[in-house]
Amino acid sequence: MTRKTVFSFAVFNTLVTYRTATVRGVFCALRHELRAREDLGLPIRLVEEFLEVRTTAAHELHCPQGTEDEELVALRLDEIYARIAERYPDLDPALIATIRQLELEITAELLIGIPETIAHVHRLLDAGERVVLISDTNFTGAEVEGLLAGIDTRLAACPRYVSSDLGQTKRSGELFRQVLQAEGIAPRQLVHLGHDLRSDRRMPRALGIKAELYKGARLSEIEWAYREEDSLFCQLLAGASKTYRILHPDASSQALIGAELAGPLFYGFIRDVLEQAHQRGIRRLYFIARDGMIFRRLARAIARERGLDLDLRYLYGSRRAFRLPSVFEITPREHRWLAERIPTLSLAMLAERVDMTGEELQARLPDALRTRLSDLDASIPEPLTLELLEHFDEIPAIREAILDNAQRARDLLIAYLEQEGFFDAGPVGTVDIGWMGGSQDSLYKIAASHQPDIEIHGFYFGLFHYSHYTSARNRKSAYAIRPNHVEDNIVALHTELLAQADHGQTVGYARRPDGRIEPRLRDDGGHLRDWGVGEFLDGAEWFAAEYARLSGRYPLLTEHFDAILPRLFALMRKPTRLIAETLGRVPYSGDHCDLALRESAPAFGLRAAFAYAFRRRYEDRRLMTEWYEASLVRSPPPARLILRLHPLSQGLKVLVKHSVLDSLKFARRLQKHLKRLRLERATGQRLSRELATARASAPKPL
Repeated sequence: MTRKTVFSFAVFNTLVTYRTATVRGVFCALRHELRAREDLGLPIRLVEEFLEVRTTAAHELHCPQGTEDEELVALRLDEIYARIAERYPDLDPALIATIRQLELEITAELLIGIPETIAHVHRLLDAGERVVLISDTNFTGAEVEGLLAGIDTRLAACPRYVSSDLGQTKRSGELFRQVLQAEGIAPRQLVHLGHDLRSDRRMPRALGIKAELYKGARLSEIEWAYREEDSLFCQLLAGASKTYRILHPDASSQALIGAELAGPLFYGFIRDVLEQAHQRGIRRLYFIARDGMIFRRLARAIARERGLDLDLRYLYGSRRAFRLPSVFEITPREHRWLAERIPTLSLAMLAERVDMTGEELQARLPDALRTRLSDLDASIPEPLTLELLEHFDEIPAIREAILDNAQRARDLLIAYLEQEGFFDAGPVGTVDIGWMGGSQDSLYKIAASHQPDIEIHGFYFGLFHYSHYTSARNRKSAYAIRPNHVEDNIVALHTELLAQADHGQTVGYARRPDGRIEPRLRDDGGHLRDWGVGEFLDGAEWFAAEYARLSGRYPLLTEHFDAILPRLFALMRKPTRLIAETLGRVPYSGDHCDLALRESAPAFGLRAAFAYAFRRRYEDRRLMTEWYEASLVRSPPPARLILRLHPLSQGLKVLVKHSVLDSLKFARRLQKHLKRLRLERATGQRLSRELATARASAPKPL
C-alpha cells in the first residue's frame, strides 16, 4: 500500500505576499487612508499614532506576559480591534468596525500571488496530491479564502488550517499537531513549505515533519538598504522592487539591477524633471543619448501612469558629437577640451576629436614633432601635449583643417536639430546624466549660432560645477550630485554604469540620399546587448511604472528620494555581489575617443592584484579597473587580500611623503634658526669688541 503524503504550505510570504516591503506597509497604507478619510471624524491622535496603536494592541494580546520569549497566543482581528476600542472608549463602535474592514480591503488590494510557489501547488494538484494551507494569521479562515480567491481560485479551494479559527499556532507546534490529527497522518507524511525560520522550519522539523524554507519573499540586500518600516514611501519603493522579483522569478541579474537599483536611484530625478518642466512651461524634453535612454524609458512610464502631457524625445548626441561642431576658432577653451586625459591621451585619440585619422594629423606635424609621435596609440606626456596644441594655432594647415571639419559637422548637426524640432518648441529642456555640463555648453553655442534667442534648460542627475558659460539662456539644474559635494563625486562613474543604451556612441551625423539626417554611431551596440542592456532597461521601466501606479494611489504620500540617495550611493561605494558582478562586466571606455572597451571592474588574479596594489600612478591603476571596490568583490580571496593592501600602500606612501617633507621643512627651519643664532652670536661678539675698544680709548677720569 502506497504511503499517503500531504503537502502543506504557509500562506502569507509563501503563496502570496505584499506589494509593500513588509506586512507593516499595510498598516502604513491604512494610516494614509485614515488621514484621507476626513469624513470619518476620527481623533487626530488615533490617526497619527495608528501604527503604534495597532502594533501595541496586537502585541499585548499576542504576549500577555509582556515578554518576547513566550509562546505567541493565537488571536483574531476582531480581538485586536476590541482592544483598540478599549483604548478609545468614546469612539463609535461603527468606526472601529470601519477601520477593521479597511484593513481587510487594503490587504486584498496589496496582495499578489507568488508564481513559483503557486505553480508548485498546481503541479501537486494536477498530480492528484493532497494540498493543505497552514497559516498563523489574524484573519479568519473565510477571510483568508476571500483573499486567496482574488489571487488564484485553486488556492482558495484548498483546505485551510488557520490559527485564528483553531486557537493554536505553528510557532507553538500545536497547529501542526492538529493538522496531523485531522489529516490522519504521521509527522513524516507531512511535507511543509513556509517562510518563517522558527514557525515553518525549526518547529515542524522538531516534530518530525519534513520542512523547507521559502526565501523568495524576503527583501534583497539592495531593497533592504532603502527599507523603513514606518514610512509608506519606503514601503512602496522597496515593495515595487520586491514585486518585480516575485513576478519575474527567472529574471536575469541585469533585469534585477534595473528594477532594484537603477529604477529607485533615477526615479526621483525623472519625477523632479517632469515636475520642473511642467512648472517652467517646457512642453518638450530631449533625452540626450546614450545616458538619456534609460531616463526616457522611466519618464514615459511615469507620464503614462500619471497622465502627463509632455513630448518626450530621444536626441542622438554625445560629447564627441557636440564638441567639434562648437569650434568656431581655436581658443584656450578648445585647448582644455583637446588636452583632456581620461585617463590617458594618444595621438589617435586626439585626432579623432577633430575628425581626423591619426595618420592625417601626424602628416601635418613638423618633422621633429612627428618623429617624437611615431606611435599613434602611445600615451602622450602632458608637456608634449601642450607643445603639440601650440602647433594647432601656429600651423595653418592644421588650424584650417580643424575649422573646416568643425563647420561641416556644425552644418549637419544644425540640420539634425531642425529635423527633430529643436528650434520650434519654445524653451528647450534636455536631460542627461551630467558631471561637467560641457556638452550642453557646446550644444547651446551651436544652437545659438543658428537661433540667437534660443533657451536651453539642462536637467542633470549630477554636476561637478557650473561653468561660466551658464546663463539665463543656458541654464542647468543638478539633482543628486551637486557642485562642491566632493564626497559624492567618486560615485559618479559607478552611477554612469547604470545609464546604458542599446546602441553605440554617436560620433557625428550624415545626410541620407533622401535628405534626412541620421546619426553616425561608433558601433551598433552589440557588446551592450550581449551584456543584457535590453533586460536591464525593461526591469527599470517596469519598476517605474509599478511605483508610479502605486504611489498615485496615495495622494497624501510624501516622497523623500533625497533621503534614500545616500543609502544607494553607499551601495555603490561598497557594492553587493550582485551589483559588482553585474555592473563590473559592463563594457566601458573612459574617454569618448578611446576605442578600447574593457570591463569596468574586472576580477583580478594574483599578478594583477599585486600590480594594482603597488602601482604608483593613478592613470595606470584606472586603466586596470574603473571601480576598485567592485573588482575587490569580484576577485578570488587571495587576490582580494592583496587588493586590500592598496589603501594601506597608498596611505604609507602619503605617510612617507609627508614624513620626508616634514623632515625637510624641519631641517630648513633648524638651519635658519642656527644661522640666525650664529648671526646673533657674531653680532654680539662684534659689539663686545667695539665696546671694549671704546672703553680702552676713552679718557680716564682725573
